[in-house]
Parts: sequence; structure tokens; C-alpha cells
Amino acid sequence: MNLLPVALRGTAFAAVTTLAFAGPGAVAYAAAPATTPRLATVEAHAAPPAVAFHAGRPVVFPTPPAARPALPAPKLSGTLQSNACVNAVCDLWARAGTTTVASRAIPIWGFSSSADPTVAVTAPGPVLVVNEGDDVTINVHNELAGQNLSLAIPSMTGLVPDTTGVATGAVATYTFTAGRPGTYLYEAGHTPDGGRQAAMGLVGALVVKAADSGGRPSEDGTAGTGYDDEAVMVLTEIDPALNTLADPFTFDMRSYAPKYRLINGKAFPETDPVATDVNRTVLLRYVNAGLLAHPMTTLGLDQSVIAQDTRNTAAPEGAVTLPLAPGKTADALVTMPKDQDGRRFMVFEPGGQLNNNGDKVPATPGGSPQQAFGGMMTYLDTNPIVESGDHVGPIATKVAASPNPASALQDITVTATFTDDANGGSTIDKAEVVIDDLSVAPGEGIPFALPPAPASAVSDVPATIDSKKYLQTLTQGRHMLWVRAHDVAGNWGVVNSTTVNLAVTGAATTGLAVTPNPTSGQRDLAVSATGDDSAVGGTVTDAEYFIDRDPNAPPTNGTGTKLTLAQSGAKVTAETGTIPATTVAALAEGKHTVSVHTLDAQGLWGPMAEVALVVDRTGPTLTKGEILPDLVTGSTTGSPSDAGYLRVNADFTDPVTPPSTGVNTSVAAVEGFIDTAGTNGTGIAFQSLDGTFNAATESTYGLIPLTQFTQLADGPHQIQVHAQDAAGNWGPLVSLPFTLDRNGPVVSALSGILNATGGVDLTANATDAVSAVAAAEWFENADPGLGKGKPVTVTSTGATTAGLSATITGLATGDHTIAVRTRDANGNWGKAVTTTVTVNQAALIFANNFNAGDANAWSQRTGTVRVAASPAFSNSPALTVTGRTAVYVTDTRPTAETNLHAQFGFAAGTYTTKGTVVDLFQARTSAGTSVLTVQYQSTATDISQLRVGVQTSTGWKYSAWSTIPRTAVTVRVDWTSATSGKATLKVEGAVVGTATGNTSAYKIETDALGVVAANGSGAVAGAAAIDNFTSNR
Repeated sequence: MNLLPVALRGTAFAAVTTLAFAGPGAVAYAAAPATTPRLATVEAHAAPPAVAFHAGRPVVFPTPPAARPALPAPKLSGTLQSNACVNAVCDLWARAGTTTVASRAIPIWGFSSSADPTVAVTAPGPVLVVNEGDDVTINVHNELAGQNLSLAIPSMTGLVPDTTGVATGAVATYTFTAGRPGTYLYEAGHTPDGGRQAAMGLVGALVVKAADSGGRPSEDGTAGTGYDDEAVMVLTEIDPALNTLADPFTFDMRSYAPKYRLINGKAFPETDPVATDVNRTVLLRYVNAGLLAHPMTTLGLDQSVIAQDTRNTAAPEGAVTLPLAPGKTADALVTMPKDQDGRRFMVFEPGGQLNNNGDKVPATPGGSPQQAFGGMMTYLDTNPIVESGDHVGPIATKVAASPNPASALQDITVTATFTDDANGGSTIDKAEVVIDDLSVAPGEGIPFALPPAPASAVSDVPATIDSKKYLQTLTQGRHMLWVRAHDVAGNWGVVNSTTVNLAVTGAATTGLAVTPNPTSGQRDLAVSATGDDSAVGGTVTDAEYFIDRDPNAPPTNGTGTKLTLAQSGAKVTAETGTIPATTVAALAEGKHTVSVHTLDAQGLWGPMAEVALVVDRTGPTLTKGEILPDLVTGSTTGSPSDAGYLRVNADFTDPVTPPSTGVNTSVAAVEGFIDTAGTNGTGIAFQSLDGTFNAATESTYGLIPLTQFTQLADGPHQIQVHAQDAAGNWGPLVSLPFTLDRNGPVVSALSGILNATGGVDLTANATDAVSAVAAAEWFENADPGLGKGKPVTVTSTGATTAGLSATITGLATGDHTIAVRTRDANGNWGKAVTTTVTVNQAALIFANNFNAGDANAWSQRTGTVRVAASPAFSNSPALTVTGRTAVYVTDTRPTAETNLHAQFGFAAGTYTTKGTVVDLFQARTSAGTSVLTVQYQSTATDISQLRVGVQTSTGWKYSAWSTIPRTAVTVRVDWTSATSGKATLKVEGAVVGTATGNTSAYKIETDALGVVAANGSGAVAGAAAIDNFTSNR
């Protein structure tokens, strides 16, 4: 079936006109076409006929006969009539009202020609028609609440602008002489609110008619502008955002964005066609009363522009598209073609929005919804020439659908009023409604229930659209209901229509989200979505969610967990809810589905919206880790790429759990702890190597300033690292080892003993916290620099310990301060330790280091004296100290000494006394009386301590106890015989105790070393060692 007239087939606007020809129509502001004899029959032809829409019904175009029958002379008519003006006195009542556009009721301010407040106002207002030369009076009755109103008629000579207007309830009268024929715009005048009032609908058309020319209507009274029919086209727009405001004066006109474009207050397909006939000239009187420009095109016909803004052109100007700026008027002649077949020619705005607020045509099965045509579109309608009789079908008006919005589960009742009174007066014998598709053949639609009594006009007759038969197969959204009626003369009338918002699937659910997602299942989850039934104008009444619903065996609607609506009964509302942690904890690790759907006021549950919920309870694991550098020495400056920092590289992956069917999530954070792990999330933050944590496998790094290790002791340490995934799971901690070795070995028990050749035998111990003792050196006086001293022999006694020994020769007589230091295997030099050696053979009393393996060099031995190799003294022989029984050695070489300087190495080792005091050294007089002692004890908690005691004229005086390590130390005691005598105790060269008093009565004759005496009841256990004894006077 070809739906286009011959002249338009194949044009660029074929798609537009195909739909346009199907639109409804009713004559308004147009002269009736001439009544002419009609062809009695339509001839049949062998070739298939072409079909086009004419007045809403199919018409068969026959092949033109060889000779067209003669046509009677037309009865010319074309004079516009106005019901608002009588003898050039026009009354306009301005009131608030409502108009219906595309089945939507929209508030307006409009004009009426009736004082009756029940008579609806229109926007635009009535067409005012006067004759050239009339003295015109226009009375404007302001019935708008709370605003002044005036009237303006641009281009009208002699009308003074009114910038004040009249208040509510008052009448403004405007008089002028209609001196120039043409088409004028009248609109709300130049008060402060005039522009807004015009936008709300207070506009209209004024036509000043010229005298006929040669018995034929003429636009300006000359033969060159003669016409047969005329139509006023007032072009306006509506922005619902303005019109629907409770107070339109609060609207910001800068935001004006019209959604509807209208001709004479109607949008296609509800616009009124211009009735004319073949071979007739139509005068189109354009009035752009809108705020936007509206160029107008006649499709398939040329326009001859004869006047603009009431000024005639010097000569007719041909145009297909006529530009019309806001406030502009124009008159154009269009001559209908002479063809004998009926045509419709589109008149439309080519550059505008040819839709009504984006309305969509319902989709065909498998297709997508398409935008429905609308806006500024109508047509010039010619009827085919027929001979006589009733050949025009009934007109359909007052089309409505109920309920609207409607549910696909309930029937829809369509009501309409049909009349054939103006089209032949035949009895209406049937009427029908068609859903969406006008290609349905006439007579195949859903029937109306007409009253049994024959009538040419019936009001509010119903048709029932069965929901099961028709509605449940339709798509959700807006649908067109096309209505037409048939008379007994065999004519189908013009179609009219209404729209219905059909809810088929219930309200939509959008924006579904579950947070947090992924989840470890340790906390409640928030569910949020938006319920939206605005597409069909319905409201949202409920919503629910399901977890892991089976689409093959879906749960019963209404049995899910309820969501809370932010505003029940709204077209669009937020929906929120909670999935308790206990529910999540019961879910297996892996992917789950959360489904939400929404219930509308029609009782329909909408389609499920779904979101994947990932439950991940397994944290990331370390796949590779390293610390650069893993050894920090005193000379370390940082990692190769990050000066001043220790760099920790760590690669993590979040495993798929279970391995074959489970899930994993992206690594979200990595942290590290030095040595001891703290609370999750409080460690040193690591960075992703690629800059973003967004993958299940991440290479990361952490930078730790070297200064952060200042307070840590040298030795082995660790960085414990782990990662957190996007679900919040922290993986297991993994230790990455590194070593701090910034200090050299510590020298202890440094002793210098004069040997028989006049040299000094140096001995000492060295201990490092981390690495082996690798080298040692000694120097006297100025420090020559690290590694530049004289060598000292290093004998390893363990992984990090060593004994030191050296023989120094050539020292001059006198005191010498000898410094010794060591270096470890990692290159760290320790601090230098000094000892003072007196080189004076005359001052030397006795020296012995037990290196012979016995105590035979001593003058006497008391008890079972044992000399054995001691690890504390680099495994060299030393005197063993153990128990509480007196076991010691004695030197009798001192001779009435008034000054004594004794030195020995002591290692407490495992020797514990629990408070028993042991004399390790005694100096005695010739009578065997002890006058000087160095005592040892260990406390109840096994803390080793030394003190010095001296015999004075008033008895024994002791220093305080001084704590010493259990490793080897050098002990020195200095004593003088004097009235103000003094005994001083030094450990490792530092004074740790002093005892004073009158010692002048005493002179020393012997020395004793070992367990010389023991006092106390504390349990004594373990053993200590003494080595490197020397005494000087």
C-alpha cells in the first residue's frame, strides 16, 4: 500500500508526510471549500490503485479519464468570521484557564469572547476581524488575579502604547482606525509583566479585511492579491516549566525552553487542517506570537508572499519556506494544483522540534521506540471532486480514555462524541478505536457501543479495550488510541485521537547499588535504587529485594525483603534498605545476585534490576618480596633508587576462592610494620607501582626513612607486610628480613701488662652485635684515622666475638694511653677504648696473665686453685672463681707499699651469689690484716655488682655497689696510705666507686686474688674468671 499522493512520492519528506496524513483534523479559522458537483462513482481499473489518507480515511485514486467532466462554477467564499467583534467593537475577557496539548492539561492565561466565566479561554485568543476603515474599539476585561493588563497591537497606526494597563476587575478600552488591511498580532501590552503574560498565552490575531476586488476576496483590495479561501495560523509555544508553576512570576525567563509548538493552540496531530479544494487559492495569514522564530514551509507547494507586518510587498515573492521572527506577521498565497485527485499538503515548521515533548511511538516487536511526530504541523486539505450526496464521514471529538494511566491488567474504556451533522447528516452506524496502528483496515478496530436509536450525533459513547486480548501484548509507555466513525452513507470520518499511558511491566527500577561491594561479609550492606513510574504517569507504592533468586523458578512477588520508599505514592522515589551482616555471613564465598523490583499503583511489579554482589573472604597473599638494601650499615645511604630510604618491594595477588568457581577482588591497600605488627590499617602505607590499586595482582613498594631505625638496636629485624583487598580482607602477614649493622665491635677488658722485656702485652675482648670481628688496631696519642693504626691480632672466639692481642715495644718510661678499636665484617669501625699503661720497671711489683696454664708464678696458692681456658678472655688461660670456699693466689712481692695500683680482668660469667659478698681481691699488711678489698655479689635477681672497701682508723669504709656486665671487664683499684687516704675503683677506665678515710697506719705487704673470703648465706653457684693481673707501686 502506498500512503503518499503521487506528487509527493519519493520526496525527502515522505516519512514526515506519511504520518502526517494519518493525523486528525477539524476545520477552524478557514473558509469552507466551494460546494461543487461530485463524481457519482469511482471507476475500477485493472491496475492496483494507489491509496492515500484523506480526512482520516483511505481514498482510492482512479486513473484519470480521458476527458474530465465539466465542473460547475464554484461558489466562492473565504470571508473570516469573528464572534468577538460586532460592528467593529470587540470584547476580550482575560482569565486563567487550561488547555490540553498532546493529552496533557496545561495551565494558561488566555482570552475569551464571552463574559460567561464558565466559557473556556483559549491561547491564542479569538480572531478579531474588522474591515479596512472601521473605527475599532477593543475592550479588554482583566479577570486575572493580582496583575495589571494592557493590550498592544504592533504595526497598528494610531494606537498609543499602554505601559500601565488596568488592574484586576477593570476594563481597558483601546480605539483606533483600521487604516491598513492586513494581518496583525495582538498581545499583552507593555506593562512590566507583559512579556510573561504573552508567553502564558495572552496573544491572538487581528485581521483587517480589504474590500473585494472584482467580486473576489482580496488581501489588499487589488486583483493581484485575490484568494478563494483563507486561514489564520497563530504560532505559539508552551514551556510547561513556566505554565505549571503555581506562581509563573517566579520563573526565570532566561530558562525558557518550550516543549510544545502550536498552530492556533494545537499541536500535531490535533491541529486543524485548512479546508480548501483543487484549483483554489488559499491566503495563509501567519502570526508568530511566540518567543522563538518559526519558519513555515508548504511541502510540495510554493508560497507567494504578498505582505509582511501588514506592509504589502512591491511584487509577490516566491518562497517554499517563509521565515518568521518573533512578533512578525506575513500573508502568503498558495494555489492548489488542478489535479482531480484529493490531496493533503503539509504546512509545517521545518527547523523546529517536530515532536510533543519527546513523545515516543510504541515499539514494534523486536524494535525500539521511535519519536512521534508533533509540533507545528497541519495540512491544506482538498477533497476529491464527487458529484453529490453525503461523502464525508462523521467527526470525532471529546476523545478520552479511562483509567489513564492504565494497567495492562485492567480494561480501558474509551469515550468519544461523534457527529455527522456538518458532513451530510447521515446516521452513524458504527465507530471504532484502533491502538497505535492506523494501517488497520477500517471496520477492523475495537467497536464502540452505539446507542440503539439511530442518530447523526452521539455523545460520550464507550468502547472497551479488553486487557487480555489487546493490552498485555503492548509495550510499556504511551500509546495512541485512534478513533473514527462510519455513517450509513458508507463514509469513514476523520480520525481523532488521545493517548494513554499504559503500565505493562510495572515501575522501573534504576540505579541499583549495593555498598560496600565487594564485601567480606563482616558488616551490613546498604541497598539503594530508584523506583520510577514516570514513563506512564503512575506512582511507586512498594519495592523489595531478593538474593540469588532463581529466574527459572522465581519467588512469589511480594515475598522479598521490603525496601523503604523516600516518598510513597510519588512518580519517582528513592528506595533504600539493608542486607544484615548475618545474612551476608551465610552466603558462600563467590558471586551472588541482588535483585530489586518496584510495585506501581496499578498493582504491577516492574522488571527486576540486578546487581552482582561479590562475597570475598580471602585476603591477598604475597608472591614476592624484597628489601633494598637488606643490610643497613653505618655507610648505607639508602636503596639504589631512593636515597635516604629503605625500599620494600612486595607483590600481592588476591586468589580466586574457591579456585575453580570462586571470586577475587582487586588489591586495595598494602602496609608494613617494623618488627612487630600493629592493628590492621595502622602500618606504613605502600604505593602501587602503576599508581593505582585496581587489579587483583599488584606490585607495590614502601619507603621507610633510614632515620626511622635510629632507635633500633643493631641486629636482625623484619618488615611484616600484608595486603587488603577491595572486600576489606587483610591477608596474612609475611616477614621480610633485613639487618641493621651500623656500629663496629665493642672492645672490653682491655689490659696492658708489662712483660719481662720491658714491653707491654695488650689483651682485650671484642664483641659485635651482628657480624664477625674482622680487624683491630691500636694507637697512642693522636688518632691516625680509621684503619691507619698499628695492627692488633684478632682471634675469633665465636660468630661475633674475638680476642685481641698485641705486644707493644719501645715505649719510654712513663704513663702511656693506648687506644684500641675494631672493625666488623660489614666494615663498621667501633669506638676506640683506652687503657693507661705505666712503663716503669722499678714501679712494677708483679704481673701475671696465667698464660702458662697454671698459677705457679704466684708466691702462694690457697685451696685448690684452677687455671683454665676462658671464653671470656678469648679462650686464654684464666683463674677460675667458683663457690664460697676460699680458693685464691697470693703475691708477697709488695714491700711496705704506701701506694698500690692493682688491675685485673674479671668476667662474672655464670657466677651468682644471691647476696653473699665475695672478696675477689685483698691487699694485706705484714700482719696479714686486710686493708683493701674489691668485693663482688649478685643480687636476688642475679645482677652482678662490684664495690671497693678500705680499712680506716675508724673501721671499714665501702663505696656503693656498681652494676657490671657478666662479660669481661677491666677492673682497677688505686690505694694510698695517708691521713686522707682513698681507694678508687674503676671499671673499663671509668670510676665506679670511692672509699676514703685515714689509712696512714697501714702499709701493704701482700696481694690475694680469687675467692679470698665470702660473707653471707645466699646460695652461690656458677663460675667466674680472672685474668691479666698486674700491680704497681
